[in-house]
Amino acid sequence: MKIFRDPIVHFVLIGLALVAINHAWSNYQGEQGRTITVSEAELDRLSALWANTAGRLPTGEDKQQIIDQFVQQQVLVREAERLGLGDEDTIIQRRLAQKMDFLVSGESKAANPSDAILKIWFEQNSDKFAAPERRSFVHIYLSPEKHGGAIETVAASTLRAAQSGTRWKNLGDPFIQKRSYAALPESEVTRLFGPDFASTIFKLDAGQWSPPVGSAFGLHLVRIETIDSAAEASFEPIKAEITAAWQEDQSAKAKQAALQELVDSYNVVLESSDK
Repeated sequence: MKIFRDPIVHFVLIGLALVAINHAWSNYQGEQGRTITVSEAELDRLSALWANTAGRLPTGEDKQQIIDQFVQQQVLVREAERLGLGDEDTIIQRRLAQKMDFLVSGESKAANPSDAILKIWFEQNSDKFAAPERRSFVHIYLSPEKHGGAIETVAASTLRAAQSGTRWKNLGDPFIQKRSYAALPESEVTRLFGPDFASTIFKLDAGQWSPPVGSAFGLHLVRIETIDSAAEASFEPIKAEITAAWQEDQSAKAKQAALQELVDSYNVVLESSDK
C-alpha cells in the first residue's frame, strides 16, 4: 500500500516499536527487581551466624524465621532504594564506602615474600626497627604552686645543695609521679613530661645535675644515671616482625593503587560559582 511507503509512517512505526520494547524491558526489570532469591549458600551463611549467637544449630522453625527476617530486610532495602531514601544520606554513604574499602583491602593482602626481597626492604627501612636511645634519670621536683615567683631562686639553691652532696631524695617537693625512671626512650619521656623536657634531658651528659628544666608540672633538676645508645636491628632475630611490617606496607600500597584505579575510572567535576 502507498501509505506504508511514506517516510513519516516509517518514523511513527519505529517510534511505536521503541516504546513497546522499552515498556517490555521495564516490566521485565520490575519483575526481576521484585524477585528475592534465598540461595542455599546465603541460607548456610545466615544459619551459621544464627548458630554463633544462639549457641546451637537452627531447627526447621528457626530456619524459617531466618528466611523471613532476610526477606523482610531485602524488601525494606529495595523499597528504600526505590524511594531514594539513601541517595543523600551521609551515614549510609559512609557505611557503603567503608564496606567497599574493606573489600578493596581484602583484595590487597600481600603474600609471604622471599628472604631476598625481605632483606632488601629491611635495609631500606632499617630505621623503623632500630632500638632508640634510652636514658635512666632521677629528678628533684620544685612546685610552682608552693614557691610562686621565688621558684628560680629556690631552684638555684637546691641545685647547689645537690651538687655539694646533699642526698637528692631529701630535696625538692613531693611529686605526683615517680622521681626516678629507668631506660626510657625519648618518646616515652615526651609522653610523661612534654617535648621540651624530653628534648632537653636527651642532650645532657650523664652523672651531673642539670640546671632547672621546665615541664608542665613545674621545674626539675635532672641527673642522667645511664645512657643506652641506639642500636641497629639485625635481620634474623626479628624476621617475623619484619615480614609483618613488609606485608602491611605492601598491602597499603596495593590498596592505594586499587583505589586510585577506581578513582581514575570516574570523571570528577568540581563545580564553583563566581562570587
